[in-house]
Amino acid sequence: MSTPRIPARDVAMPLLTRVMTDTMDEDYAYIAGRRAALPTDTAAGTRAQRPVSLALAMVLALFGALLITAAIQTHRNKPGAERERAALVAQIHAGSANVDRLRARTSNLQSEIQDLRDAVLRSTDHGQALDQRLQRLGAVTGTAPVTGSGVQVTVDDAADSASGGQVLDVDLQVLVNGLWAVGAEAISIKGHRVTTLTAIRVAGEAITVNYSPLTPPYVIDAIGNPDTMPADFLDTQAGQTWQELQVNYGLQFSMVPADSVNLPGRTDVTLDFAQPGGGGS
Repeated sequence: MSTPRIPARDVAMPLLTRVMTDTMDEDYAYIAGRRAALPTDTAAGTRAQRPVSLALAMVLALFGALLITAAIQTHRNKPGAERERAALVAQIHAGSANVDRLRARTSNLQSEIQDLRDAVLRSTDHGQALDQRLQRLGAVTGTAPVTGSGVQVTVDDAADSASGGQVLDVDLQVLVNGLWAVGAEAISIKGHRVTTLTAIRVAGEAITVNYSPLTPPYVIDAIGNPDTMPADFLDTQAGQTWQELQVNYGLQFSMVPADSVNLPGRTDVTLDFAQPGGGGS
């Protein structure tokens, strides 16, 4: 763009006279002239942008229609989804109740079998000796109830829910292994006997022991020496782990001696006896 030339008459005009007679500088005049041509250019640009704006408006309208359709469909399907959810919840509750009934019946039948077996074994001297052996094996394997002195451990989630402290299945596993390490002879968690076949794991939102869901607080009973187990436990890796859980996450932990601890036997486990095989090659 070339700069507008100054007319020859303006060169000889004195500066003061020029300022008084020309109230607008040539540059402003030039800019004013350019602005005068803008409406035509703007109108042309507007005409060029109209197709783009129209397409964008159509896309937005189509997107809004899709959102409205989806909302209406979701609203219509909501009652059906709620009915299906209620039906599933009812089936789960019915199935859980049926499992509880079958479990109770199984326990009663096993108790009857135990009573009949004891009556037969105690009728002879050989049977009495065999019964005593079975009692010893049952105490070790966890299939027979046991009684003795020991400790009672109670653990719970943090009192402040905002801290995020929650007892996990791995925390209970560490605790039980620590009790075994300090001489526990038998352990139960909220009445569920812990054996070599016990699984402590999480299922859904609950911790399960022997496939039974539990809720906090978790009470662990262990038979052993009540005078040494509390101090010995704190010296183990498991004890240090639980101290860190208390300090860092606010989990609650207490261990107290108990003069008499009664642990049930696990009735859903049967003893199998292995026999040495023949001397194969």
